[in-house]
Amino acid sequence: MDKTLPVADLGMDWVIVLAFLCVIFLVAFFIVVFLLREGIKKQQLYENFSGSVNEFIVVFSRRLEFLYGLPMYMSDPLFRWLSSGSTFQDLLDSKDWARMKLYFDEVEKHQNMSFVFSHDLEDASSNGDKGRTQWYEMKTVLEYVSVQEFRYVCFIKNISRENENRKERERIQMRLDNLLQNTGDFLWNYEVEDRRFKLLTPLMDEEHRVVPQSTGYVEIRKMMPESDLELLNSILNARVKDYHTFGSRGDPFETIKVRLYGTDKTLVWYCFRGRLVTDEDNRLVLQGSARRMDMVLDNLVFGDDKDAILSAALSFPDVRIFWVDRDFNIQGCNQSFAADYQIMNPREIYGKSLDSVVSSKILPYMSKILSEVFDTGRSAAWKGSLSERLLMLNAVPIRSKDNITHTTLGVYMVLDKNDFPNEAPES
Repeated sequence: MDKTLPVADLGMDWVIVLAFLCVIFLVAFFIVVFLLREGIKKQQLYENFSGSVNEFIVVFSRRLEFLYGLPMYMSDPLFRWLSSGSTFQDLLDSKDWARMKLYFDEVEKHQNMSFVFSHDLEDASSNGDKGRTQWYEMKTVLEYVSVQEFRYVCFIKNISRENENRKERERIQMRLDNLLQNTGDFLWNYEVEDRRFKLLTPLMDEEHRVVPQSTGYVEIRKMMPESDLELLNSILNARVKDYHTFGSRGDPFETIKVRLYGTDKTLVWYCFRGRLVTDEDNRLVLQGSARRMDMVLDNLVFGDDKDAILSAALSFPDVRIFWVDRDFNIQGCNQSFAADYQIMNPREIYGKSLDSVVSSKILPYMSKILSEVFDTGRSAAWKGSLSERLLMLNAVPIRSKDNITHTTLGVYMVLDKNDFPNEAPES
């Protein structure tokens, strides 16, 4: 029996196969077209974010001929230049090209070494970068395709924005340093929880010269008298309480006048101003600035010579001045007296009784001298020790036109062994 198939049947099979192949070809064609369209759309999206996507890979032959780059859709100007057939030698001046050529020649010895270079754009780009200098950082590894043939695989990052940001930070820092050096100000942090004090910028001496190694954490108890530190802590406690109750609205922008030790333990007035903020570790800190007070404190307004002299006398950082009436109610004081009792503004003391302000250690001696002045109408003085401190108190009467003592002015100084340097006097 002859089982050979008819020729017509064989022809029918080839038609079916051909039709099947055409269908597969058409499907593949449509898939490729679809992928190309999707790629173009993605490229357009990519170009919208070209300022953020700034890293790419280019591969060169051993003769530094461009082979290919990744990603294929890259809007960086250098990538476009290299993809169009330009070489690094075309883009760079002779000096920079010589440096880059040496880098490529020795790249195998220094696989992790980066090479930084720049070039000026000559064509207008969609980002308006014409005339701007572009900076790049390049890292290169060798990829061997045979024993003697290799390729340079270069990872290139556009660091123009980072470079501009760095230069802007340097400019800002330079302006800040110049401002602080001319004003004598410094910036500081005072941690709420640990009560550690940190100098953010250097201190200046009397001639506005930078004090070496003065930044970082410092021992605040060695920077200011104990009474001023207690004043600062009391204000900080009140600020924190208001901050937790009212938020940032409860953080007033007020001046805190405290004394800092200067050269040879001399006291110098500073204005502290700060706000409660959270630092990089999310800790609550009082952060602000401090300015040396070269002008007289806010005790009296300058007027004629007598007022000027009195105002200057009231601004002494070491001398405490106050005056009381016959009922021992405080009628006025200077900033030093207020700071001794952790009161920021001297005006807050006016009208208060002496015993509600002055500490119990000094009150008996002060009351005794003031009473003697009121009783006798004559000046009085007392010197004595309070624990490890020395008190020198003077009081004078202030009379009316009728020769009646209605007010007594008290002036005193409290000296501590820490107020004097340990250096021996020169012989």
